[in-house]
Amino acid sequence: MASINSYETDVKKLRRSRRTKRALRRIFAILAVLVVALLVYISRDSWLPYFEEILEEGYASATSTTLEDEEESNFPFDVSSRSNVSIGAMRDCWVMFSDTSITTYDASGATIQSVYAPYGTPTVETSSTRALVYDMGGYSLMVISRRNEIFEKKLDDQILFAEIGEKGNIAVVTSTDKYASYLTIYDKNGTEIFHWADGNYIMAVTLNDAGTGCAVASLYASGGILKTLVYVLNFSSTEVQAKSSAIETMTIGIEFTDDEEIWLVGSDALYLLASDCTVSSTFDYTYDISGFSAEDNVCAIIFDKPGSDDYLVSIFEAGLDETAEITYNEEVKYVLVDDGKVYLNTASKLDKLNTSGEVESETDLSSEFTSFVIYDDNAILLNYRTVAKTAVK
Repeated sequence: MASINSYETDVKKLRRSRRTKRALRRIFAILAVLVVALLVYISRDSWLPYFEEILEEGYASATSTTLEDEEESNFPFDVSSRSNVSIGAMRDCWVMFSDTSITTYDASGATIQSVYAPYGTPTVETSSTRALVYDMGGYSLMVISRRNEIFEKKLDDQILFAEIGEKGNIAVVTSTDKYASYLTIYDKNGTEIFHWADGNYIMAVTLNDAGTGCAVASLYASGGILKTLVYVLNFSSTEVQAKSSAIETMTIGIEFTDDEEIWLVGSDALYLLASDCTVSSTFDYTYDISGFSAEDNVCAIIFDKPGSDDYLVSIFEAGLDETAEITYNEEVKYVLVDDGKVYLNTASKLDKLNTSGEVESETDLSSEFTSFVIYDDNAILLNYRTVAKTAVK
């Protein structure tokens, strides 16, 4: 009898042991899954952008294939009854803000997505993969991709202007109780990562393509003369990386070149600054500047010749001393540097120029347009009544 009881006891112990081992295995399996999930979450910044890019490119490729078979076009758009209309272009779509929404479109003009954004003074800025829309003088901003809203923010301070970088980070300049202008950098997820101010008026900001830093131009007055200081900042350091001496001009815009030099478009001269913010070359204006565009190594400026109907377009290339100049006998409405080419439009035509000033293509326009963007070998053109499309050869 004792042996039977002993046997039953051993069996029960064995069963309990097996149940315990099974439970432990389940617990360890769950813990392993949780650890893997935690590691994936922690490392998401390193792999998520790559995955998003693959998805975007795959979707764009599928969409492009579909559009090749489509002949129907939604152009032109009648925007005569809309308000706050502005346009921009990303790599795989173009965008339009109108009324109270920002919308992405494909090459045929078909809507991809539309996001509600009730901004009083909307301004649109774009990178190759994202668009930023902010309420100038207001408190709200939003970042979208081709198909998704990435994040939206309501700030405590009034927005003066903002820029978006190639890595999805954004620079926002606000007016605060302490500073006339204050720079805040947000990463691609909308998290604050950097703040800066020098007590002067921040006039322009450009973000580097790596997403690690920026150049800032600030303005102050001394002895009745306006002066600009240019700073190079790194988001991982509180120390200023480089600072220029005072430059006697009011900055209109700045832009990095491919070699981390800096275009500074001033009110009365164009400057090219080395990476340490020393001035390497200066071009003094002969006429009044009426428009400009700068991207990477190319800068183009429109000049209005007083007392005549002529307009001069000057094209500058970093590293070259020679300047290309082209005279137009009608008003040059808008200029845009895109992928190393210079595009401009008058009331009657759209020209594509190389950096030597040679016209590579000329397209007749049936209407007068105030601005345009380049997307998918086409120009998307805007005036007060219409958004139209024309091929750029």
